[in-house]
Amino acid sequence: MLQYIVSGENGVEIVGTVEAALNNSCRWIRLDLSCLSSNERVATIETVSRLCKNSDAILSIENDIELYKQLKVDGIHVADESMSLVDIRKELGEEPIMGMTIKEASQVPFLPRTAIDYVEIDNSVDDIKVHNEIVRQFRDAGIEEPVVAHFENTPTLEMLHNCGADGIVLDSKTVSPDVLADLINELEKLNQERIDML
Repeated sequence: MLQYIVSGENGVEIVGTVEAALNNSCRWIRLDLSCLSSNERVATIETVSRLCKNSDAILSIENDIELYKQLKVDGIHVADESMSLVDIRKELGEEPIMGMTIKEASQVPFLPRTAIDYVEIDNSVDDIKVHNEIVRQFRDAGIEEPVVAHFENTPTLEMLHNCGADGIVLDSKTVSPDVLADLINELEKLNQERIDML
């Protein structure tokens, strides 16, 4: 699994980045539209939604619950710690794919498991030890939801193999869509190796 967070100064820039990501085999787009006006957010999501449907890709929105309710894309990702995922799940029902961001292993025991479908590890220094510790806490706690590791920069093959997560998250601010196809190919190989070892 590779999620690609796309943001930009305007809708045209965002749409162009999404097109490039989809052309490089990405099948999960997360939109951060915090820099856009309300009207531009709606128009951008409508365009990106059509692109994602044509590519059979998942589309999630970051944090904006009202925008999700208005446009009904595939999912919502909650990175804002002040928002209650349990309340959001009650409000939106079971339909959206819902993810959340955590930064420390100490947060694992308090995860709202009934509300989430996956968890993102936000680790701004790309420290594999931090990723591994959080993943270990997940497994020790018997949590089966997928864990995705957020990398600030393009991860090396060694980092992909050693982070222990089920997938990765990259950001268009720091990672070009041109590298996505190769990374996705490596992730697929890695997942197949893990399956073969079972």
